[in-house]
Amino acid sequence: MVSAEASQDDGVITNAQLNLGTFCLEADLYDQAEFHLNTALKRSQNIGYRTGELSTLDSLGMLYQKTDRLAEAQGAFQSALALALELDDPQGELEAQLHLGAVDLTLDHLDEATVHTVRGLELAKDTQSPKEEIEAHRLLAALAFRKGDYRAAFEHEQEHCRIKDDLFNVERDRQTQNLSIQFEVERARHDADVYRIRTEVEQEARITAERLVQERTGELARAQHEVVTRLAMAAEYRDDTTGEHTRRVGRSAAYIARALGWSEERAKLLGIAARLHDVGKIGIPDSILLKASRLDSAEYEQMKTHTLIGARILSGGHSELLRLAEEIALTHHERWDGKGYPLGLSESQIPMTGRIVALADVFDALTQARPYKRAWTPLEALEELKKESGTHFDPFIVQTALQVLASPLLVAGIPSSGHFADDVMFDEADASHILGVFEQLLVERTRDLETARQEAERATEDMARMAFTDSLTSLPNRRAFETDMETVFQDAAARTQVDALAVIIFDLDGLKVANDTLGHGRGDHLLRAFGGHLETAFRQVGRAYRIGGDEFAVIGTRTPDDACIGRLLQTTLDRARQQGLTHLSASMGVARYPEDAQTPGDLVRFSDRRMYQDKLSRRASREQLTPDRR
Repeated sequence: MVSAEASQDDGVITNAQLNLGTFCLEADLYDQAEFHLNTALKRSQNIGYRTGELSTLDSLGMLYQKTDRLAEAQGAFQSALALALELDDPQGELEAQLHLGAVDLTLDHLDEATVHTVRGLELAKDTQSPKEEIEAHRLLAALAFRKGDYRAAFEHEQEHCRIKDDLFNVERDRQTQNLSIQFEVERARHDADVYRIRTEVEQEARITAERLVQERTGELARAQHEVVTRLAMAAEYRDDTTGEHTRRVGRSAAYIARALGWSEERAKLLGIAARLHDVGKIGIPDSILLKASRLDSAEYEQMKTHTLIGARILSGGHSELLRLAEEIALTHHERWDGKGYPLGLSESQIPMTGRIVALADVFDALTQARPYKRAWTPLEALEELKKESGTHFDPFIVQTALQVLASPLLVAGIPSSGHFADDVMFDEADASHILGVFEQLLVERTRDLETARQEAERATEDMARMAFTDSLTSLPNRRAFETDMETVFQDAAARTQVDALAVIIFDLDGLKVANDTLGHGRGDHLLRAFGGHLETAFRQVGRAYRIGGDEFAVIGTRTPDDACIGRLLQTTLDRARQQGLTHLSASMGVARYPEDAQTPGDLVRFSDRRMYQDKLSRRASREQLTPDRR
């Protein structure tokens, strides 16, 4: 009889061979890949590791396909399909069906390719696998084209592009959210640095304090300037990858402010803040932002919201730079005659910063080429500013700007006095003034400084927790789940006897329907309610997570049997239904170590597959209970 420890070692070695084979396959090292994959296949068969055998057959089929050994590829994929059907593994069957469809298409076996691909499309829809659904539509488009059915080919290609665009938009939204979180974290770190500097100055002598203030103020200014520049670039990376538009608008705004009598320091600050005037475009879809033709009324209304989005992103800042940037983002599309947006302000109701940047923004937009217009000459643009004086723009600012923007050196992009170079940084604050303030704080506000330091530390800790917390449900997120999985699994593997370790995956049924019919607010309420009751019900089992969309998970370190887990899930649903969520239901899958899988990744995949099997089984049961109304 093989010991559990030996079985575990065999599984680890088998997975290592499979991973090596996959790596060599991706690196086009076909001889090495074939050796490792064949070794992994033999080991999987010898130890009865069926899921490992299925994965290896799939990789071998792709290897044979890449090396034009199509008959062998077909045999490997057919074996994988048979094994997936035997294991009742929808995901494994889906991959095998699509691979067989691709091979049969290459061999010109069009009827067989159609059967496999149509079945693959059905499985992709059932298991909600959009990437595989995209591949299925691509293959069906190619098959229809090969058969001369051009209408069907066009329809499948359209569906392929639609799903692909949906996936892209989801990914873009995720990146946008990560960027906003990163900006908030950077801002909190800067605030914490300021408080730390004050504490250091409290404890050190006058000369040391002066040196620290000068050094740290310069560092914070440069760091904040860099964050501003990167966020401005992020707002324009889709239609202006160089960021030159924001640079030119900032430079022109600084020159106009200086000509209006602003101090040089404040004019420089305005030039940097102006670069964030369109940061809200981060939240505008590409279909609107990059549209080459004129926007329709609904699209234009959505484009106008970039002012509110930008102000919201920049709100709550403590520095003068961020306060100016928030004011500019909100008001740079207001008009002197009150016909602008978003607030319909007029004349002196519009902040001076918004009036200056509005003119600098329009001037730069006129003098640059766009897909829908040519670039105007500087003289043509200046004439347009004259015409809009008193309607779009403040007449006094127009009068000043005409003199500044008409300068040959500025039009050419060369600062006339060297004061406003593109890469200008903040000047360091006057050290003696800062030291005077700090000396007063030493006497009068020692307690306040300690409170501020503690608040900064808490803010930093909160920002760190944000990276591991789901913002909607306040549960640990996918990143926390993966980190905890590695830690818990290592602890379990290090023990000679494992009491219990399991992964439980949950998937809410009907979330998309709730969002589409009742609104996303109702869908968010559903997710929060389920997550809160799941955490309470499973507290004695392990930690609960929201791992994405409508999926939740529990890492069980004190795992009861499946019947008990089912009762806990029912308790969760009953409590949520008491809050008005009467139709709430969920699917569940459980995988245990070491019985079902021997690595963290396999444990998650195994539980995920069982969850989808539960979902399909319950869906089939509902269909049997529903009378045929045709």
